[in-house]
Amino acid sequence: MSAPRHGILNLHPSLLPRHRGASPIPAAIIAGDSETGVCTIVMDAGLDTGALVRVDRIELHGDERAPALEELLADLAADTVEGTLRGWAAGSLTAVPQEGDGVSLAPRLRRSDGRIGAMTSAHAAWAAWRAYQPWPGVYVEIPGVIERLRLDLIDAPLPASDAANGSLSLDDEGRLLLHLPGGALPLRRVTPAGGREMDGVDLVRGRPEIAAAHARIAS
Repeated sequence: MSAPRHGILNLHPSLLPRHRGASPIPAAIIAGDSETGVCTIVMDAGLDTGALVRVDRIELHGDERAPALEELLADLAADTVEGTLRGWAAGSLTAVPQEGDGVSLAPRLRRSDGRIGAMTSAHAAWAAWRAYQPWPGVYVEIPGVIERLRLDLIDAPLPASDAANGSLSLDDEGRLLLHLPGGALPLRRVTPAGGREMDGVDLVRGRPEIAAAHARIAS
C-alpha cells in the first residue's frame, strides 16, 4: 500500500469509525441511526481504520430499505469522488485520524441473521426486513406447520394488541398479521418453504392452521 505516491484511497458507506466492515448499510438501518454517509479514507493495514480525507453525510428517516440506501450513497460518492481525488493529489486535503470512540463493527451477513423469533420486537423485525434486502431476507419458522416462511413484503408495525407474541391472525381488513412484542406486522407477501410467493391472506386460505389459536412462530 506504500507503493503509490499518494497512497490508496477507499470509499466506505458509513460514518467511520461507526460500522467498520462488510455490511455497513444494513448495520445503519438495524441500529436505527439518524444519519449515515460516505467516508473517503487512506487505506492502511486495518479494517476500515484509515485516516479520513472526506466525510459526506445524509439524514436517515427510519424507513429506508437497503437497496435504495445503497443507491443513494453510491450517487453521493460518485458526485464527490473526482473533486476528492484532485484535491488529494494536489495536496489541498488533509487526512485526519479516526476518533477512538464510537467504533462499531458490521460483519459479513449470515443467512441466520434474517431469522425472526417470537420475542423479536416488531420494530426490530421491521428494521431487519428493510436492512436484509435482497439477502439474506427475513423469515420465521412455524413448528409443525411450515419449516420456514420467508417474509417478502411487509408493512410498518401496527399498534400492539392482546394477541400472544409469535401468533398469526387475520384482521378485520383481511390482512395476515404477525404479532410480536410492541406491535403487529402486516405480512403482505410471503413464500413458504418449497412453495411460491403469494399474498399473506392466500397462504391462510390454503393453510388455515397457520392462523389457528395454537400456531406460533418459533422463539
